Amino acid sequence: MESDRTLAGQPATQRQEPATPTTATEAGPADPNYRWKVLFSVVFGTFMVILDATAVNVALPTLQHVFKAPVDQVDGVLTAYVLALGIITPLAGYLSERFGIKRMYLISLFLFVLGSVLCAFAPSLPWLVAFRALQGLGGGMLAPLGISLLFGAFPEKQRGLAFGLYGIPLVVAPASGPVLGGYFVEYLDWRYIFLINIPVGLAGLILGLIWLRESRRGTAARLDIPGVLLSVISFGTLLYAIQRGSSEGWTSARILTLLSIGLLTFAVFVVVELRRRDPLLDLRLFTRRTFSVASVIGWVSTIALFGAEFLLPIYLQSLRGRTPLEAGLIVLPLAISSGIVTPLAGALYNRIGPRWLILAGSLLLAVNTWGFAHLTLDASYTEIMTLAAIRGVALGLTLQTTLTVALTGLKPAQLPRASSLLNATRNVFQSFGIAMLGTIVTHQLTAYQDAARNDLHNAATALGQRFLQLVQVLQMRGLPAAAAQKAAAGQLLGSLVPQQFMQSINDAYIVTFWLALAIAVLALTLPGRARLAEARAAAEERTSTAPAPAATSASGAQSS
Repeated sequence: MESDRTLAGQPATQRQEPATPTTATEAGPADPNYRWKVLFSVVFGTFMVILDATAVNVALPTLQHVFKAPVDQVDGVLTAYVLALGIITPLAGYLSERFGIKRMYLISLFLFVLGSVLCAFAPSLPWLVAFRALQGLGGGMLAPLGISLLFGAFPEKQRGLAFGLYGIPLVVAPASGPVLGGYFVEYLDWRYIFLINIPVGLAGLILGLIWLRESRRGTAARLDIPGVLLSVISFGTLLYAIQRGSSEGWTSARILTLLSIGLLTFAVFVVVELRRRDPLLDLRLFTRRTFSVASVIGWVSTIALFGAEFLLPIYLQSLRGRTPLEAGLIVLPLAISSGIVTPLAGALYNRIGPRWLILAGSLLLAVNTWGFAHLTLDASYTEIMTLAAIRGVALGLTLQTTLTVALTGLKPAQLPRASSLLNATRNVFQSFGIAMLGTIVTHQLTAYQDAARNDLHNAATALGQRFLQLVQVLQMRGLPAAAAQKAAAGQLLGSLVPQQFMQSINDAYIVTFWLALAIAVLALTLPGRARLAEARAAAEERTSTAPAPAATSASGAQSS
C-alpha cells in the first residue's frame, strides 16, 4: 500500500492516467460565490434522498393495510429502491465523465422527483414498487455527483468546512425522516411521504439549472462494459440477499445461492477492474492507505448510524408502546446535535486534521453505545434522548470527516469515480449493517427463549421451581394436569419476552460498541494536521500544473 508520504507528493508506482482532458473545477470559477451556490444546490438532492428513504420505512405497516398485501410483498418497496440504488451508483462516475456532471446531476434529480410523483399516485403495490425503482435510479447518482461537484468547486483549504456543511443532511435526514413519516402516516396520508419531495426537488432543479456549471472530461471516457455487467450482478444480488436474508432466513437455499453468486461475481469484478486501464470503479484507490482506512471507518460509522436508527425505534415502539411519530421525536436529538456538530467538525478539520476528530468521535461513540447496550425496559425518556444527542455528536465528528479525508489528495479526474466507489460501498455496508443487527436481535431472542424453555422443565432452576408451583396452583383450581402445565408455561414464558427482547437489542448494541473501538484504533493511522497540509499542498500543485481541458471548463461554461 502507499504510505501517507505518497499523499504528500512523493513518487509512487501506479497506473498511468489516460490522456484525456480533465476538469478545471479544482482551479475554481471566476465567480467567488460559485462554490457556495454549488453547496446550496447539492444539499437539496442529498437531504431529499435520505429523508425519503427513512420516511418510507415508517409507512410499511400502513402500506400493508392499504394494499392488503403480506409483509414480504410490501418489503418490495424497500428492496426495489435499494437494488436500483446499488446498481446505478457505480455508473455515476462514468456517466458524469461521458455526458457532463451537471447534466447527469440534473437528470438524476429529475428522475427522483418524477419517481416521487408517480409513487404518490401509484394505483397498486406492483406499480409502487416499480416507481420506487425509478426513484432509486435517480437517487443513486445524486450523492456521488454532489460530492464531485463540491470537491471541484472548493479549494483544498475550504473542503473541511464545505463537507461539514454538506454533512448536515447526511446525519439530520435519517433522524428527521421517521418524524415526518410518522406524522404523515398518523395524521394525514402516506402519499405525503412522496409528495413532500416535489417542492424540494423542483427547488433543487431550478437552482442547479441556474447555478451549476458544466464540466466533463469529454468523449474519451469509455464505458467499461464487463465492469458494468459484473457490478450489476454482484451489487444487485448481494444487496437483494442482504435485504431479504433476515425475513427469508440466511440458510435458505435462495439466499445462499444469491450470496454465492454475488460474492463470486464480485471477486471476478475486482480482478477485471484491476486489469482495466479505465475501470468503472477505480479499485486501485484502495492501495492508498488513507483512502482505504477512511473508507473502512466510513463503513463502520454508517453501520453505527443506521444501526441506531434501526434498533432504537424497535425498542421504543415494540417494547415501550410509542407511536412512530413519538419514537421519531424521541430520536430527534440525534439529528439536532449531529447537525450542529458536523459543520463545526468541518471547520476544525484543517486546524487539527482528521485523526483527532475521528478518534474523539469514535471514543465518544463507544461510550455512548455502551450506554445503549444497558438500556432497561423502564429507562426514562430523558435518558434515551440524552444518549441519542450524544450519539449525534459522535457521528457528527466521524461520518463526514471520513468522506473528506478519503478524497483528499486525489486528482480532479479521479473524483467522480472515487466518490462513486465510496457511495457504492457505503450502500452495501449500510444494508449489511441493518441486516446484521436485525439478525443478531432475532438470533439472540430465539436463543434466550430456547434457554427459558429448557429452564422451565428443570426443577433445579428458579424458573423451573416457579413453573412447578404455578402448575400446582392451577391444578388446585380444578385444571387437569396437561392443561395446567400448558397454561403455566404460556404465562411464565410470555412474561419473559419483553426482557428477552430487551436483552437481544442490548446484545446488538454491544457489537456496535466493539466496532466503535475498532474505529478508534484505525483513526490513529489517519493523517494529522502536518501530513494533511502536505497532502493539500501536493494536490494544489498537481492542479496548478494540470493541462487545460479540451472540454468545456468549469470556469467558462454556461449552463447546458
